[in-house]
Parts: sequence; C-alpha cells; structure tokens
Amino acid sequence: MDLRNVYMGKMLLVDLNRGACEEEELTEEMVESHLGGAAIGLELFKRHADRDPVVIGTGPLTGTFAPSGSAGFLTGRSPVTGKVCHVPLTGQTAVELKYSGFDFLVLLGESPKPVRLWLHDELAELADAGPIWGKDVWKTTDWLRHEHGDDYVQVLSIGPAGEARSPLAQVSENYWGSLDGFGLGAAFGARKLKALAVRGMGSLDVADGFFEASLKAQAEIRQGPIYRDKGMLPILASLGVQAADLEPLQRKAHRHVATFNSAYAGCTYLMTEESPQLLHESKKDEPGLLLTDPAGVVSLLPLGDGLPAVLRRLKQLGLDPVACGSLLRRENLTRAEEAEKRLQEAAGAAAGLAEAGVANVYGAAPWPLTAAPEERLVQALGVFSHALPPRPVGRGFSDLGVAGDPAARAAWWVERMAVSSILGLCPFSVLLSPVFSVEETAGWYARAADWQGLTAEKLRGKCRDLVRETLALGEPKGTVPADWLTPGWEEALRQLAGQE
Repeated sequence: MDLRNVYMGKMLLVDLNRGACEEEELTEEMVESHLGGAAIGLELFKRHADRDPVVIGTGPLTGTFAPSGSAGFLTGRSPVTGKVCHVPLTGQTAVELKYSGFDFLVLLGESPKPVRLWLHDELAELADAGPIWGKDVWKTTDWLRHEHGDDYVQVLSIGPAGEARSPLAQVSENYWGSLDGFGLGAAFGARKLKALAVRGMGSLDVADGFFEASLKAQAEIRQGPIYRDKGMLPILASLGVQAADLEPLQRKAHRHVATFNSAYAGCTYLMTEESPQLLHESKKDEPGLLLTDPAGVVSLLPLGDGLPAVLRRLKQLGLDPVACGSLLRRENLTRAEEAEKRLQEAAGAAAGLAEAGVANVYGAAPWPLTAAPEERLVQALGVFSHALPPRPVGRGFSDLGVAGDPAARAAWWVERMAVSSILGLCPFSVLLSPVFSVEETAGWYARAADWQGLTAEKLRGKCRDLVRETLALGEPKGTVPADWLTPGWEEALRQLAGQE
C-alpha cells in the first residue's frame, strides 16, 4: 500500500476542555485494519468513548480522481436518538479538510467558552468564537471567510438552534445545511464549538493508471438514464414527487451544481430575488438559495410558493428541514410567515419532535415521501442519515437485480451507505448508478492505493462490521411508530443489523 496516494497521514485530537490540539499519525496498519472513512472514525470514537467524542473525517477516495470522491463524515452519539450515527458531509468541506493536512479530527470534551477551530497548511488553531456566537449560519460563514481572507474557506458551523441545543439543530456546511438529521448541531452547541473553518492547499500522490481508470468509470456512470438530466428536480420526480408540486421550484431554477468530481449535478440553485433567466452576476448579496437535500425539499412541499423563503430561514437558523417540515405538517402551518415564526421558536426550544407529538423514528424525522417496508427498516436501523433517499434513485430495485424481499432491499441500501461512508464517495451518487458496487469501488481503492490485498470481500466485511459495531455502542432513547411493527419486522431488523 502507498498511503500517500489516499491520505495525508495525520489525525488531530482537539481537547476542548484544555483548549489544546495534539497531532497523531495515521498509520498504514490502522488503514489496513479499518480501511478508512467512518470505519476509522468508529475506531477513534471507541478509543475515546469515555469523553463522548465527535469524529470528523475523510475516506481514502475523498479528494482523489475517483468518481464522486467528495464526501466525508461526522460520527457521534445523537442527542436525539441516543445511538451512535454516521452523517455524510457532501459539500467541499471534506476535500478541504484532507488537503489542509488532516484526515481525521476527534473533538473531545466541552469548552468553557465559545470557540472555533481553524485548520490550514497542516496547522490547527483553537480561537475565541465570541464575535460570532449568536450569529446565524450565513453570517458566521461570511465572518470566517472575511477573517481568513479567502472565499474558498469551507465552514462547518451551527446557528442559533445549535447554540440553544435544540433537538432540531443540525451542523451546517457553509450556507446550505447538511444531511444531519440526528441533531449533531446540538452536540456542537453542548461543546460550545461554534465552527470549524478549513482551507487546504495540499495534494496527494497518484498511482500509475488511476487517473485513466477513473475517467473510464466516469464515462460508464454517465450512461445511466438519469444522467440525461440535471439538478435536484429530476431526482425528486424519480422518487415520486408530482410534477405539479415541483412546478413552483422549476420556475425559479437558475443553474445546477455538482459536488467535487461528481458525474451528476444534483444540486439546484433557485433564484428567488432575481429573474431565473439572469445571465450576469447579481448585484444582490444572496439572490437565492441552493437545494442540496431532497428530503428537506419534500418535507416542505406543502408550503408551495413559500417553500424557498422558509427553507432559506431554516438554513440561516441551522435547523433540519426534514424535522421542521414534519413539525409544520403536524401543526398544519402552510403560510410562510406563520411557518417562519414557528421555526424561530423551535430554534430556541429544548423540545423535539416526540415532545411536539410528531411521528418520528427514535426522535428523528422519518423519510417524508413513501413508506415501503424496506425504507422503514433502514430508518429503524438508525445508523445512516434519514435525509438520504432510502432506495435507488432514477431506477428501481429490479433494474439492479435486487430481490423483491424488503430485507434484501434494505440490505442493499445499507451496504451502499456503508461503502460511501468508508471510502468517501458521495452518498447520492452511490444511489444513482449501479457502477458504485462493492466490487467496482473496491477496485478503485485498490488501484488508488496500489493495494493488492484490498478485495471486494474485505470491503463488504468491513461494511458489515461498521453497522454491527455501531449498533453495539448504545440503545435508542425512543421507539419507532407502532404501525411499523408488522409481522416479521423484528426478525428482518435483526438480520439487517447483522445479528442473524
């Protein structure tokens, strides 16, 4: 194995109690044993479990030429569910983290005062966050980029909701939220960690033939049916959202954005303050918003034309749009003004969905669109984010050769999410194309790292270990909805958890 092809070789322990940072080496032995990504993150969590850590990290393919090698992860105990969970980072943050010189961060303890972490050029600095404590996510991101003099600084932060430790709070990537549906924003708030800012100027070595192999895989991925389209809206249509519900968003669509090295531009920018036909740079500070989270959009569809304004405010407050949509539907609030007022209250409250009488899965918001048995199983497992579509996107299970049995379908999804979190591949991409199989992605890793001992079976086994070991770290606080408990449910869930 050539570690420098896939990792920078350093981990950072951040002791928030002492206000100190300590570097550790990421060794080849550790990577060979755990492969990478969330599997290493889980090992780091277990090493420091007595201090209830939050681990932030990258996969071996993050920031490489591998198709959709853009993702990172957050691993921690959810304040909402009580279970350890893995949340994907899908923007540029994980790539910048690796290029800044650090592959993994372990956040330990609680700071006595608000702090922020600045990572760049293999250096780490904990600094006072007093000037930005109380600011919303957008103002925090702007302040940090101005402070460090670089608009390419990537920011993980919390807004007022996280500071108040609201169960509906999420960690946000730059301006546009995240796939954190487990309340890790409240975990950051409890630690008084306002933000992490990263800027990477480093680079990785490249194995012979890896670039050419990656180009070939990208070309194969682009042959899929959904790759004829662009943006979030075709994804939503393929998941069953009606054209009439998408029409208000379609009228505002301006452009589409892809994650790092992705074959599909899955995010859509809506022009809300300008004409969507605008072809020059707007003079307004923020003329619209970027749709990055399909579940969040679906959850807020009852707002109609008011959706963009409410979603924009949610992003600023640092709230989970899936949970907020569930709350608004429960209270039958469909007018934007009423919704914004209610969510402003929720951002400062300690009550979660269960306390508000909203249907939930261990306190977390469920996938808002459909209720197939396999989709309920993966949500009840509770290891990976409920904000991701719990099934293939752009095609059906039968197109992928997956059996009609709900347990088999759920196992396919869980394995894809585990592969994504271990290797650092965009989780949306692995649901869009059959090319992201265990066999194919293990081959990319083996070629990238010049690691002949990395096989598909080894990767598949580590995926199973990740799920089983994560679930062994704690029981959930709440329950699943009573009507989910159909005959055979518990047996299927045990099978999915690797207990049978």
